[in-house]
Amino acid sequence: MDYKTILTPLQVSKIEQFNNDKDMQEAVRRVLLAGIYSHGVVQKGLEHNPLINGAFALVALAGENPIPDEQLGAHIRGTWFGINALENAWKQLLKIKKEKKEAVESPFNEAI
Repeated sequence: MDYKTILTPLQVSKIEQFNNDKDMQEAVRRVLLAGIYSHGVVQKGLEHNPLINGAFALVALAGENPIPDEQLGAHIRGTWFGINALENAWKQLLKIKKEKKEAVESPFNEAI
């Protein structure tokens, strides 16, 4: 998809600014993905609970409200597809950069 068909020039400019700030990119990416797959993932300096992660959260809910394995698998597959779609969109977002204009050589000698 050509982003220029869905974004205003101002929005493109804002994304270009965002793409120039690697720390901001990582912060936003972490927030977007945290609730989907980072929950329960081993992190430096934090005690890890191996029973907590996105897939196990769905299984835990199934204990209180029995969900057939087929439906549970479909939820987990849906989570994967959501993460994959978000990651693909993220890659497209990071491609939005200012187009470098090629320098045009002047036929005139500016030193004269």
